[in-house]
Amino acid sequence: MHELAKNLNGILKGTCAAELLSDYGRRMYVPKGILVQSAEAKAKANKYNATIGVALENGSVMYIPAMKEQFAPTMKASEIFPYAPMGGVPALRKIWKEDMLEKNPLLKDKSISLPIVTCGLTNALSIVCSLFLEIGGNVVLPDMYWENYNLILDEQREANKVMFPLFSGNGFNTKGLEEAIASTTGPVMVILNFPNNPTGYTPTPAEADEIFAALKRQAEKGRKIAIVTDDAYFGLFFDDEPFHQSLFAKLCDADENILAIKCDAATKECMVWGFRVAFITYGCKGMTDEQYDALMQKTMGAIRGSLSNCAMSSQQIIIKGMSDENYNRDKNVGVKKLGERYFKLKETLKKHVGEDFLKALPFNSGYFMSFWCKCKAEDLRQKLLNDYQTGIIRNDDHHVRIAFSSVDVEKIEDLIDTVYKAASELV
Repeated sequence: MHELAKNLNGILKGTCAAELLSDYGRRMYVPKGILVQSAEAKAKANKYNATIGVALENGSVMYIPAMKEQFAPTMKASEIFPYAPMGGVPALRKIWKEDMLEKNPLLKDKSISLPIVTCGLTNALSIVCSLFLEIGGNVVLPDMYWENYNLILDEQREANKVMFPLFSGNGFNTKGLEEAIASTTGPVMVILNFPNNPTGYTPTPAEADEIFAALKRQAEKGRKIAIVTDDAYFGLFFDDEPFHQSLFAKLCDADENILAIKCDAATKECMVWGFRVAFITYGCKGMTDEQYDALMQKTMGAIRGSLSNCAMSSQQIIIKGMSDENYNRDKNVGVKKLGERYFKLKETLKKHVGEDFLKALPFNSGYFMSFWCKCKAEDLRQKLLNDYQTGIIRNDDHHVRIAFSSVDVEKIEDLIDTVYKAASELV
């Protein structure tokens, strides 16, 4: 093991993070190689800087005019073409944390790390699982989850997935979550994604309290828990039913045996799907700034060893956009439009009460809702596609997903009526 990795492990000694790290995580560090030496040269080499492999002219980055012309005149070449720092542009990390604190009042006066920039939410989850989930290790998650988890958990980490039913009645199955954790031994990872993909469900404030209590009970028994909050759809709340803050805000100081890891992204929050900018933030009761820095060093080592750094231009555009005085107003316009679709969907479903060949699962947020279908889900998908020119997603043998986010409000009613009509023809 490299001495730098050993030093970071020494700093983390005595924390639950040290016990939760995988073998890969324990071996991670930021090498004092090209990027570190180049950063030192940037600060001190005022005469000549012959370190990093970037083409410069008179101290400024060279570029092809046809490339620069594709950006707004307000974008400087230095904000487009150079490499970004391993952990992300400092100004973006700062503004994202400030925004996080504003949206999550429970974080006030709590100690958390500075967010680290990753190349999209998938990359954030992949890095976190590599660092904190041993090959073949235990990971607890609901039975309704984003299919991309399979590539990360099954293929990359060969994990033992311990699943529990997402719902108990019309609400979150906290008992199932706790029983799933209790059924495992040793360090365990828990992944909770709210608003949930594919169901569009977020726990209520009371359920959020129950989740907190369940995890804390397990931690007080000595269990070391890495709780990953996949907040990909955070902020897409349309009424008062769901808990409007991230579970991370409750869990980041819950217990010394709980390492809370927030994975979120500009992807949906800023409506910049193709920019591929996401974040990893850590929180743990009793963790010092030096220990948070050690975790960030390991995370940046994982970034350096896989994609090196994330796109400079995407990060700079997000900084400028979030700093604009009209950003929140304009963002709320988009969220309001999604809310109109959500309420129209709720209204339309009332027409179909009693049609038991389809059952809408509970939903209260996000982009999606899901149906349980009496027929085979793939048969329904194919019928809608071939007979009604309508595309939906099959989740499993008897569940389908509807992305109301991608359908204009005036078309929602016909969409749902069409799904019911097709399903009725298959029973």
